[in-house]
Amino acid sequence: MPKTYHRSLQEAKNLFKRHKISSPEVNAEILLSHVVKKPKVELYLNVNQFLTKNQEQKYKKLIQERVKGKPLQYILGETDFYGLKLKIDKNVLIPRPETEILVENVINFFKDRSEKLKIADWGTGSGNIAIALAENLNCLVYALDISQPALNLARRNALGNKVVKKLKFLQSNGFKKLDKKLKGKIDAIVSNPPYVEKSDFIKLPREIRNFEPKVALLSKKNGLFYLQTIIAEGKTFLKPGGLIALEVALGQAPKVANLLEKEGNFENIQIKKDLAGIQRIVTAQKKFKKGGLIK
Repeated sequence: MPKTYHRSLQEAKNLFKRHKISSPEVNAEILLSHVVKKPKVELYLNVNQFLTKNQEQKYKKLIQERVKGKPLQYILGETDFYGLKLKIDKNVLIPRPETEILVENVINFFKDRSEKLKIADWGTGSGNIAIALAENLNCLVYALDISQPALNLARRNALGNKVVKKLKFLQSNGFKKLDKKLKGKIDAIVSNPPYVEKSDFIKLPREIRNFEPKVALLSKKNGLFYLQTIIAEGKTFLKPGGLIALEVALGQAPKVANLLEKEGNFENIQIKKDLAGIQRIVTAQKKFKKGGLIK
């Protein structure tokens, strides 16, 4: 017998509760809205509407995927980030609200600059950071990633958000494929790199452990390997006064600030908190050298 919207929502909500899925009602609503292609409000305005057989089968399939821990964003194939709609798949991390704070800091730093900026996004993934910066600044963003599937998705997202002409996509291990002529000419290096220590990986929620790409999560040297690499290699590309902005894990911010200080080429080192009060973003500027420029 066909099921109504109301019955379908109730059954999904109860199943999610039994399997300890957080926000069971919200999950049920989002998935049903996706299946029937109607906003949430219409689900409740039409509680006695019946699902078609195909809709029932699809809804059941998506519910089972969610019960197994698959994140909603991967199930839906999209997410929101900094006012943008982005496609998401298993090749990239799911963009998170704390990364919006990273973007916000970079935008605020350059908001009064009229000249065209050159920005490098190390490990672009879905392109969320690069696209948000391109949307809000007069800039050319070099979107770097070692994963070609990730770059393909980032390009699709740039096209979908009509900023593809403001990005250059480079499959690169770090900065290796960035044109050497750009040394000393980049205005900003921005990154949300892999920063999870192997010993901490098992503590992550199963949605992250089992579904998000490990290559985009795990880092050596207590989680600091890629952060240290970006600082050491990125300084040669930054222009004097240029900005480096990095997202870090819980407890890493003082260590990253210390790495920047020890490097000797950075000043105005700052630590910024996310909405949960966690020290999440570290920024610094490349120094000007008295009597000449730091190379």
